[in-house]
Amino acid sequence: MIDLSLIEIISTDDKHYEFLFQLKKAAMGPYVKQIWGWNEKDQRERHAEDWQEQRPSVILYKDKPIGCILINVEDAYIYVGRFYILPEYQNKGIGTHILRDVLEKANRSKKPTRLAVLKINPAIELYKRHGFKVTGMNEHQYLMERKPGKQNEI
Repeated sequence: MIDLSLIEIISTDDKHYEFLFQLKKAAMGPYVKQIWGWNEKDQRERHAEDWQEQRPSVILYKDKPIGCILINVEDAYIYVGRFYILPEYQNKGIGTHILRDVLEKANRSKKPTRLAVLKINPAIELYKRHGFKVTGMNEHQYLMERKPGKQNEI
């Protein structure tokens, strides 16, 4: 049983670089492999580029890194990206707990929340349960949005 009060989100620093790569490989690797194939060299290069561009926050459980999330607050919306949790911690309420916090802040700010998710990723169901609707798509992803307000109470 997970004690959600022991979940913490912290800023990323250089010591998290390799953890974040291994996290993406564990959480997203099977989907990436299914769609494009997993090329370690290409994925490491992409990780280095992402690291330089913007770093997600690290999700801790009992002071142990177990995931990450990137939250960008824009003028017109809040964007959630790189929301990965290690497979052994998935389906235990952690994603719901974190997402609820993000959505409560979005409700208070009266901004919609947006994200993109691979069409083959079962996390789509998590997002739908929390009021996200598909607003667009490309070959491999759904673009989703959740409007703020009471119609989306969590």
